[in-house]
Parts: sequence; C-alpha cells; structure tokens
Amino acid sequence: MAQGRTEWRTDLDPKIQAVRGLARKYSAHLLAADGMFAGLAATTGPEHWAADGVHPTPAGHAALAAAWLRLVA
Repeated sequence: MAQGRTEWRTDLDPKIQAVRGLARKYSAHLLAADGMFAGLAATTGPEHWAADGVHPTPAGHAALAAAWLRLVA
C-alpha cells in the first residue's frame, strides 16, 4: 500500500468503525462501501472505481447506486 494511503487508513479506519457502531446502535442501513470498493478493485484495479483513491469515478458512482438500491429494496 502506498505511503499516503497507509496514512489515510490510519485516519479512516476508526471513523469506519464509529459509523458501523452507530448503524448497529440505531438499526440503520449501512452500505459498507469501503469493503465493496476493495472487492471491486481486486478484480479491475482501484483506478477504475476511484481514480484518486477517494472520489468515485462514474463507474464508482454507478456501483454505489446499485449497491444502495440492493440494500434498501
């Protein structure tokens, strides 16, 4: 993992855990986008989904929308 991304994970992982905890506490729908994108990136490479590693590409937005619809349908 690139140095910058390692630093991102150090900052991001506790926030992900906090959001997961809140979703459990309030029985809210949670789209685990981080894991979803990790799985997608394993098959095509991360740049297809988020060219800068953060902001989704059109394909990334489409994947999020489809996952959200599956989650709440």
